[in-house]
Amino acid sequence: MTQKLPWIFPLLLTLLTLGCAPKFIPQDLNQLKNPGDLGMASQKAYQQAKATPEKKEKLKYAQAGIHYSEKCLKIEPEKTMCLYYNVLNRGTYIQNHVVNYQTSLKIMVKNCLTVIEVDPSYEHGGCYRILGDIYAKAPGFSLNPKNITRDLDQSAEYLRGSVGAAPDYALNHLFLARTLEQLGELDEAKVQLAEFDRLVTSDLDKDYPGWKKEREELAQKLQN
Repeated sequence: MTQKLPWIFPLLLTLLTLGCAPKFIPQDLNQLKNPGDLGMASQKAYQQAKATPEKKEKLKYAQAGIHYSEKCLKIEPEKTMCLYYNVLNRGTYIQNHVVNYQTSLKIMVKNCLTVIEVDPSYEHGGCYRILGDIYAKAPGFSLNPKNITRDLDQSAEYLRGSVGAAPDYALNHLFLARTLEQLGELDEAKVQLAEFDRLVTSDLDKDYPGWKKEREELAQKLQN
């Protein structure tokens, strides 16, 4: 007679399998010694991860980018480029492999706060923008009070920081408008969306391909 396994065992097996993503270490990691070279390698890995449609390849490139940036930060802990691309590569990784994502989120927040201290205008106020996005999209609740959860007021504060650091970068206004709409601050959201429309160019496709869809969805919400 065949015994059926309790339902929990297949679930545990699935979770264990998900947690065992292949670890990819780039072949040239030991050859790169200079923080600038490691930062450039991390940036290239992020761009490759963003460009490929294959999830497995995204994870591979993101892991490579994390390795490059972490080695860089051991040499130069406040190297802005390495902090920034560590954050972006971690973001790419957890978008495609959500297990233990809170650990990466906490590192991303820590690294972005360091970037803001060192160079708040880096990449058009990029770390203000990333933090604003994190606090707009994080889970709304967690049993662990130390986990990062959604905080729209915090999101708006960081996104206002991005606008202050780089007022001519259109995406900062779109992200701020999106959060303000969620907060119910509709008049200011409309102002920010109008500013986005004034500033946006086709070059934004390269930085943020999904902007057109987000812009239209937000505009519809603000019309209702």
